[in-house]
Amino acid sequence: MATISDKVDPRVVRTRKLIIDAFLSLIGKTPFDDITVQDIAAQATVNRATFYAHFEDKYALLDAIIQTGFAQTLARWVATPTTTPDAYLERVFLAITEHLVSVTTQCRRSYQTFETLVEAQVKGQVRDHVLAWLKAQPNTRATAGPRLEVAATLLSWALYGAALEWKKRGQGQPPEAFGREALPLIVAMIRAVGDVRPERESSGV
Repeated sequence: MATISDKVDPRVVRTRKLIIDAFLSLIGKTPFDDITVQDIAAQATVNRATFYAHFEDKYALLDAIIQTGFAQTLARWVATPTTTPDAYLERVFLAITEHLVSVTTQCRRSYQTFETLVEAQVKGQVRDHVLAWLKAQPNTRATAGPRLEVAATLLSWALYGAALEWKKRGQGQPPEAFGREALPLIVAMIRAVGDVRPERESSGV
């Protein structure tokens, strides 16, 4: 695998992008299970040894793509500071729904094969982000660490579950509208953790 210092090398960045772009091109027309490392390498115009210098296998490549993709989406949605739990959780929820739509659209043939990878990445990143957010709130700073960690885990599961429920309904209503129904129930968890008042604030979407 490439070292951290190697990743700043423009040649390494360029090669990784070739491999990622090759995979994304293949996954749009070929089921994931049918794609081989040789297929990806050939599409990227690199040899197998070069592929393995960057990724352990095609699952590691897929995991890296999912991780980076959702990290970028989440960062974009929460870039603007919020002052209320409702506004913050709404933005996180909308980031999840956008990512799910993007992944299922781009990888329609294979999504069920790696749905668990998507779920694990999204829940993990949301948990970490929510935990950092909870620790920064005036009314939860004094709350014991383990309690905040449990709360962040539960919130991440609730937010992902709400996004999944919206998606399973066939996206018959905008995610913002569904969020207005579901998020007050999730905000109640935060109230229980540290008495953070759930006032509404426009998310600007």
